[in-house]
Amino acid sequence: MKYFICFIIHVLIAGMSAHAQGYYLDEGEKVALYPDVEWIKGRGFTAFDSSRIYIIELWATWCKPCIEAMPHLDTLSTKYRQNIVFIAQSVMEDDIKKVRSFIENRWPHYTLNFAFAGGSGSDFDKKWLKPSGTSVLPRTFVVMNNTLVWITTPASINESVVQLLLSGKFTINAAMKLQKGGREVLLTQIIE
Repeated sequence: MKYFICFIIHVLIAGMSAHAQGYYLDEGEKVALYPDVEWIKGRGFTAFDSSRIYIIELWATWCKPCIEAMPHLDTLSTKYRQNIVFIAQSVMEDDIKKVRSFIENRWPHYTLNFAFAGGSGSDFDKKWLKPSGTSVLPRTFVVMNNTLVWITTPASINESVVQLLLSGKFTINAAMKLQKGGREVLLTQIIE
C-alpha cells in the first residue's frame, strides 16, 4: 500500500511539474498574433491591432448553445462593427466544407467575421484552446489593447459590457456586476 501511495504521489508531482512548464493563456496575458486559421467570411487578420477591441466567439456546428447565441452576437456585430471586431471562430471540427456550408446556409447575411480553425492539433487548438483550458463550448474571448481581458460565455456579452469596453473602463468585476443586476446605476457610475 505504501508503494502504491508513493507511486500516486510521484505521478501527481510529475504531472504538475510538466503542466507547470507549459504555456498558459489566461486573462491579463498579452496577445500579438492571431493563430493560423482559414477565414471563411469577412475580413481576416493575422495580428491584433492594439487600437481595436476583439470579441471572439468559439463555436462548432454540433454545439446547440453556440448556434443559439449567434443571432445575439450578430446583432452586436451589426451595431458595433465600426469599433469592435467580432469573430465567429469555428473550433473542434475537421471538416471545413461542412462548416462553410453550415455558415452559408444558416447565416448568409450575418456581418460576423467567420473563421475555421480545424480540430485537435490545429494552430488555434495549440495556441488558444489548450493553453486557456477551453474544453467546452460556447466560449468567448475578449481582447483589448493586445491583452486577453476576459474569458467568458456569449451570455455575458451584452450592450452594457460593450459600452464598458468602448469607454475603456472595462474590468471583469464591473462586467460581472452588470450580469447580476443594477445595470443602469452601475453603468452610469462607471462611464461618468
